[in-house]
Amino acid sequence: MLVTAVMELARTNKVLIKRLFTAAILLPIVVFSTLLLDSMLFRIILALVVAIAVWEYCSLINIKQPAPRLLYAFALALLGFILVSMDSWLMPLIIVSSVWWLLNTYWVSCYPKLTSLWHGRQGVRLLNGFFIFVPMFLALAALQKNNSELVLLLLALVWSADSGAYFAGKAFGSKKLCPHVSPGKTIEGLIGGIAASIVAMLVYLQLYIESISAEQYLIYVVLSVVISIASVVGDLFESLHKRLANTKDSGSLLPGHGGLFDRIDSLTSAAPVFYLMYYGVLL
Repeated sequence: MLVTAVMELARTNKVLIKRLFTAAILLPIVVFSTLLLDSMLFRIILALVVAIAVWEYCSLINIKQPAPRLLYAFALALLGFILVSMDSWLMPLIIVSSVWWLLNTYWVSCYPKLTSLWHGRQGVRLLNGFFIFVPMFLALAALQKNNSELVLLLLALVWSADSGAYFAGKAFGSKKLCPHVSPGKTIEGLIGGIAASIVAMLVYLQLYIESISAEQYLIYVVLSVVISIASVVGDLFESLHKRLANTKDSGSLLPGHGGLFDRIDSLTSAAPVFYLMYYGVLL
């Protein structure tokens, strides 16, 4: 038993080191792209990220042939590129996307019941891909154009929630959050993620917001809580797809993380919700 525990600890540490190494490389690239690139170059890079993630998503919904995968990935990236310039479409699509994520939350909570309703039809799976990736593209591109610092705030909230959930789950986790979908996630981890996200928001408010009312302060804190929970939904929904596809990762592009979709799964749900709350509630 002791030998098994030591081996598991070594394996976990090895994976963690890979994750940290990959993150250390990606972080400056993300910050540079967000703050220093103009909106067009940012959209081009974002379209490439979306296309790769959609390619990986195709493997989870049983689209194996290269030609259809490439066509679908290109189509969604192009749609995002076109729709982001149509200002009148932006908020309605974000609202519909947020409602769609509520529906996805329901599918996750019901699993394994009702799976055939949303995963048993290829047309529904393709439509799901649209709502997973295109609204995220729209939200990130619009945020970067309006105020690039908001993209970094969103990323800080999501990454803080992910890290907080990981370490709190490791230290205190006992009550399973969604055992049929992702046995490793715990309620304690969720609470730790929310707490870490709140701390990240408080740091942001202290550093960048000079004077706000108590009501606005509370709304910012509520925003951090909502984004933390929304990010978990995106993570769980991708985990559900991987479970149905009987695979651990969506790909192997990023050492320690799996595929690119594995890295941005939380953003797919958090980005449109963040945009909706920031521009629909705060402003």
